[in-house]
Amino acid sequence: MKTCFLHARTFARLRPRLKGLEAAVRFVTLDDAGKAHDGWTSEALDALPPLDMAFGNADAFFASVARDFMTAILKSPALDWFQSAAAGIENPALRMIGQKARLYTTNHTQAESMAEWALWQALDVLRDGPAHRALQAAGKWERVKAREIRGSRWLVVGYGSIGQAVGRRVSALGGEVTGVRRSPGPAEGAARLVAPDALMTELPRADVVLLCPPHTPETENMANAAFFAAMAPEALFMNLGRGALVDEAALMAALDAGRPAFAALDVTRTEPLPADSPLWRHPKIAITPHDSSDTPGTVAGADETFLANLARYLAGEPLTHLVDPAAFAAG
Repeated sequence: MKTCFLHARTFARLRPRLKGLEAAVRFVTLDDAGKAHDGWTSEALDALPPLDMAFGNADAFFASVARDFMTAILKSPALDWFQSAAAGIENPALRMIGQKARLYTTNHTQAESMAEWALWQALDVLRDGPAHRALQAAGKWERVKAREIRGSRWLVVGYGSIGQAVGRRVSALGGEVTGVRRSPGPAEGAARLVAPDALMTELPRADVVLLCPPHTPETENMANAAFFAAMAPEALFMNLGRGALVDEAALMAALDAGRPAFAALDVTRTEPLPADSPLWRHPKIAITPHDSSDTPGTVAGADETFLANLARYLAGEPLTHLVDPAAFAAG
């Protein structure tokens, strides 16, 4: 019998769909009080048994017992498989788990809600939401000239699952999408793909520039003073990737200079963003607290990824979204 570790809230949600696995999997849960239980019997456990599998998701990652959850996994004698609800592997705790687990799989269903965040921010800028709200507050009936997604040109840097989810939506609304990524091949939602070395050439023609690549030494501060100087004055800059992709001082200076016109950030270099950060108060920056993926659909999508991979794991079949162990190499 295999032992699987997950948050108590996750098990309660999935229990009806796990029926039939009683003889194959022992589910061990951790609740928000830090108490461990046998999932099937609800018996309290004084100590955790060795873990074969674990499912890390929002229930665990953002709980008060997140550290306890991660520590329990790392202290287990061995771990055969870890399913993460996240797409990225940059988090230090996840990297340590990746070095421990024989198999490590990710999840990309959160791309759908993140794509909706990008459309929300873009529509607010293109339709000049700030001007409309100011006029409403002042009780003034004045028409405001606005732009459309139809005919807009989008440059999506890091054309993976998030980029494709954005590209499908923008293309359906009549926008033109150019994806930037290293690998060639099919690119759903994009009119064309270009290599990273073409980025500076593409920036001036884009109405919307969206960053969603991972943070690597090559992408650190990729959005710098030269990057912003190459953008069109009326363009919107958005970041759904990682805060370290952006030189935040350069961004604020560029916005003050009028190029680009506005920025929307779901991620910042320091998180949580300190209350005294000038980013909060800049009139041309919209900030959300890294919650673009925080929707019921994202939770459901991560559950589906776990359940599908669990079925494959128990059947001895290859898992989806498997990460190469070399990606977790120290240093």
